[in-house]
Amino acid sequence: RRPNRLAEKNLTLHQSDGTQQTLLVRITAERDGDSVIGYVVTFDDITELLSAQRKAAWSDIARRIAHEIKNPLTPIQLSAERLKRKYLSQVTSEPETFQICTDTIIRHVGDIGRMVDEFSSFARMPAPDMAEEDLRQPIEQAVFLQMQANTGIEYVRNLPDEPVPTKCDRQQIGQALTNLLLNAAEGIAARDVKKGESLEPGRVRIGLFREQGSLVIEIEDNGCGLPKAERHRLTEPYVTTRQRGTGLGLAIVKKIMEDHSGDLVLRDRPGGGASVRLVFSASDDSQAGPTVETKHKSVRSKSASTLLREEGSHGA
Repeated sequence: RRPNRLAEKNLTLHQSDGTQQTLLVRITAERDGDSVIGYVVTFDDITELLSAQRKAAWSDIARRIAHEIKNPLTPIQLSAERLKRKYLSQVTSEPETFQICTDTIIRHVGDIGRMVDEFSSFARMPAPDMAEEDLRQPIEQAVFLQMQANTGIEYVRNLPDEPVPTKCDRQQIGQALTNLLLNAAEGIAARDVKKGESLEPGRVRIGLFREQGSLVIEIEDNGCGLPKAERHRLTEPYVTTRQRGTGLGLAIVKKIMEDHSGDLVLRDRPGGGASVRLVFSASDDSQAGPTVETKHKSVRSKSASTLLREEGSHGA
């Protein structure tokens, strides 16, 4: 009805694997004088653009929250510790209640402090300090720490006997692995017990292998698994299905893998539970081909206008 104006709208496609793709659809009329002789429709994949915009907005919010909350935490904790140390021996009426109250303040201040640290980590994720590392080492260290913290869970490591040299930031990869192993432990703890059935022991398997030229770290657990709905948003900041989760763990892992030119892949484990993969590009060259897990995404992300230009350059 208004051929002089450009019409555009976002279109959301729901994929069979639970992910979503957002396309910006534009239509414009081609005119010859006052007559409309045809239309041009273009489709641009803006999925990653929208995700980047949300991450940038949340990063700014996280920075502000961390700044405003962290300042009063230290004096609150020091005051509670001083009250406990100086006056506990002088309290004659309900000293146990006094101790419980001061311990509660100290404990919750510590919990808030750890949450603020997560905000800060997400808001100010430093650029990776790349160096040649044996990728087995951060895996061994992260698994060892979780084995000490979760003695009721069996950890199975399938690592090569020979060193696996890779250019990476060892500290950041260790942080990513720790977040994923914590998620696996929480998923195992969140399993539902059906009436008349007993749960199998919690088990986490960590593998390191090559797949079609890419290095892959795979973490599988027999926990409650990943949610079906809104799974594509799990790597966005502050999106969580856990009661006490901040929604920053997977967002931080995703950011670390993007900085390493890699990818984070979330899947269902056959037989129940979750399977999470860290996929490292086989080459540090930015012109190298895409990793096995991102190849199809890269093809789909070309807009119709780009494809038209490419065809035109070949005389199509």
